[in-house]
Amino acid sequence: MQYLHAALTETIMLYPAVPVDPKICFSDDTLPDGFSVKKGDMVCYLPYAMGRTKFIWGDDAEEYKPERWLDGDGFFRQENPFKFTAFQAGQRICLGKEFDYRQMKIFSAVLLHYFVFKLSDDKKAINYRTMINLHINGGLHVRVFRRQGN
Repeated sequence: MQYLHAALTETIMLYPAVPVDPKICFSDDTLPDGFSVKKGDMVCYLPYAMGRTKFIWGDDAEEYKPERWLDGDGFFRQENPFKFTAFQAGQRICLGKEFDYRQMKIFSAVLLHYFVFKLSDDKKAINYRTMINLHINGGLHVRVFRRQGN
């Protein structure tokens, strides 16, 4: 399921569940670029914007392209968690990351095996609302059809 893993990772990169991630400084510190922060300062990073940044991902950063995660032999290639920040990195990396991927793969495989999903109105623009979690304004209305032969 190498391609499925890449497709899920690409989706999470472009549409992270947590699009804005604030942190509070517990002590004075200096960021890697030399910027000083003081105890109590809030520092935010933006996984939603980072997943679309050409400087990080290349000129095709805004394209849905699962192949960017595969090596020449078709195997999934892990990126540095400080580059792909959807699950955080370092000491704060998500303990449930592997479980999350396992669940996504199981549900994707089962649902896509039995059903076809189509947008109810493929002409309607999809607009996102950045809150604690990434929301679609007005929801995402889809029609579900049983696959033939299942």
